[in-house]
Amino acid sequence: MIEWVVGPSTADTVVSPAFSNRVAEGVPADFLAAVGFSGAVGQVVQIPGRVLYGLGDSGGLDADAVRYAAGELARSVRGHRHLAAEVPAGFAGAFVEGFTLGGYRFTRYQSDPGAVGVERVDLIDSDDVEQARVVADAVNLARDLVAEPGDVLTPRAFADRAVALASGLECEVWDEDRIAAERLGGLLGVARGSRNPPRLLRLRYKPGSGAPIALVGKGVTFDAGGISLKPTAQMIDMKADMAGAATVLGVMSALSALECPNPVDAWLPLTENMATVDPIRIGDILRIRNGTTVEIRNADAEGRLILADALVLAAETEPAAIIDVATLTDAAAIALGRQITPVVTNHQPLSDDLLAAAARAGEPFWPMPLPARYRPLLASTTADLVNYTTGLRHGTALMAALFLNHFVPNATPWAHLDIQGTALADQPYGEHPAGPTGVAVRTLLEYVRHA
Repeated sequence: MIEWVVGPSTADTVVSPAFSNRVAEGVPADFLAAVGFSGAVGQVVQIPGRVLYGLGDSGGLDADAVRYAAGELARSVRGHRHLAAEVPAGFAGAFVEGFTLGGYRFTRYQSDPGAVGVERVDLIDSDDVEQARVVADAVNLARDLVAEPGDVLTPRAFADRAVALASGLECEVWDEDRIAAERLGGLLGVARGSRNPPRLLRLRYKPGSGAPIALVGKGVTFDAGGISLKPTAQMIDMKADMAGAATVLGVMSALSALECPNPVDAWLPLTENMATVDPIRIGDILRIRNGTTVEIRNADAEGRLILADALVLAAETEPAAIIDVATLTDAAAIALGRQITPVVTNHQPLSDDLLAAAARAGEPFWPMPLPARYRPLLASTTADLVNYTTGLRHGTALMAALFLNHFVPNATPWAHLDIQGTALADQPYGEHPAGPTGVAVRTLLEYVRHA
């Protein structure tokens, strides 16, 4: 963890901003031209005792550019232990956030992880940065959870870690007996195929009275596809199928330190989706907590089954809004790629607020429709719904959202974030190293604090 110190510095190396429309002070322009450094956002050049990081045109400087540049900088200076940093006035928080996130590495299982990275940064004449540090640490907590192997982070282990992190929170962990007593048929059905029993985790942050904002996170700690077994190539990243739950836990871990004024509840259904013991079969019918019956058409469409139970539970508390986060469909990634998260909602003001929070947090989100005309495609001849429309090639992200929407009362504002494409980065960019991104932690913290 980086130590951030505000004030004069004794560091041997200073990192300084550079702009594409200004000459960098103290560095020959012909040298910069020779190494191809123009001051563009994300460019970094190192010279003895000094590092320049590009921020683009000074006239268009914003927090996104600073955050992105600081992330690129952090990966470029891993050989240093102690740095002094000059940051444009008013952008210290974005710099701290970007640098902390961009320098993240998960090395727990590496015998020789190489350079440890920067341990201390002195911010010269800077503003208070504690809030940015807390937010970045919450993102990195989510990343750590996603990076853990599935045999380590089982449903029970995830719940245990959450309990250990639950400072300032009320915490309940439901075991398989309590889950059965609470009639969570979707969660129990998916868990049938695994030797590791499921858990339902509820966290509550209560700074005062009022209806809470409910966060629901998909927590499939490993997804082999159940009886609809995935091919190996598709299974490689399936330890990350609990990224939604990791995101929500990251958010909850920071609320007290950030003095969030609004109450927040978290509902995290945790299970594996395996074909080891007694997996659900194609044609089986599960009964969700609210009595809805679901015919299984694809055992690999399991996330919506466990989310259905959690959404019903959340709705029963009459929250101000429900937001679920899930690595749900490949179609989301196909539609918007690896850097933009789709938002589906039944409530336009909630969508507007989330998109505004995402813009402030520096996370690209994009609204997607909830088309009622597609609802008949979820019909079953033997149950109330099917969990997957067999043979449908198009619009499957929207069909998954429509399925989830069935379990939310019409009067309850609800939004669904499908992070299948954005939970992992194929290659580093800006504040994101390759691997787990911790996407949506920043946006949700921004939203719940200002709702």
